[in-house]
Amino acid sequence: MSYWPRPRTVRNRGMLALLIAASLSSMAIYAQDPLKTLPNNYRSVFDNAALTVIRAHYGPHEKIPVHDHAGVSTVFVYLNDSSPVRIDHDGNNQFSVVRPPTVMGSFRVVAGMAERHSIENLGDKSSDFLRIELKQVSFQQGEAFRGKAPQSLQQSLDTVEFTDSGVQIERIICAAASRCMIKPVQAPSLLVAFTPLSMVADEEQQREAIEAGAVRWLPSSQSATVIPNAASSAHLLRIILPMVPATEKLSGKN
Repeated sequence: MSYWPRPRTVRNRGMLALLIAASLSSMAIYAQDPLKTLPNNYRSVFDNAALTVIRAHYGPHEKIPVHDHAGVSTVFVYLNDSSPVRIDHDGNNQFSVVRPPTVMGSFRVVAGMAERHSIENLGDKSSDFLRIELKQVSFQQGEAFRGKAPQSLQQSLDTVEFTDSGVQIERIICAAASRCMIKPVQAPSLLVAFTPLSMVADEEQQREAIEAGAVRWLPSSQSATVIPNAASSAHLLRIILPMVPATEKLSGKN
């Protein structure tokens, strides 16, 4: 008497489930979100439908383990004069680069590229900067754009330094003992302070003290007045963003 082989459907399904679980586990291990795994080095300071602002800090001679960054268009805003930093890229294409020392007041704009890397601060100075990830913008330029820090803050200035894909980056300097208006535009914008200053948003009419390195959201069509501290000029960047559908929440949270 001959018998048909016993069905192996259940066993095969079990094996398939194990393989899927192992694959998902591997993906979870691979994706190292620095906001969760490296809270001393990366923390979110502002987030809405248009962008996420991440404050980054690398201490002197600190080594930062492997982590991932999303492949979105990004504006790096440098908050101090730093030491050089080595970036070791991981993954299929492994290579290392050394980022030169940064200068407070400079910025860099890059198109979206997912990154997986480790970091080593090579000097005695910390590296402090903002990583501003733009969720709804894809820059057309291929190479990174670098905005240089101004040589002097003695004269008031309001000039556009970068434009691409509806994004405009404007540098504003408000000389000491003067007030400067941030003009309203038909688009929302993010303000980044390089120096301590005060600001009065026209809709609120309340004077707010803003620390160096802090960010503030300025809704579309809203103006504001910048007031320098008594002993120094006010220096900030304004990142003007494309308009988004009205149904999307843009107020943001710190």
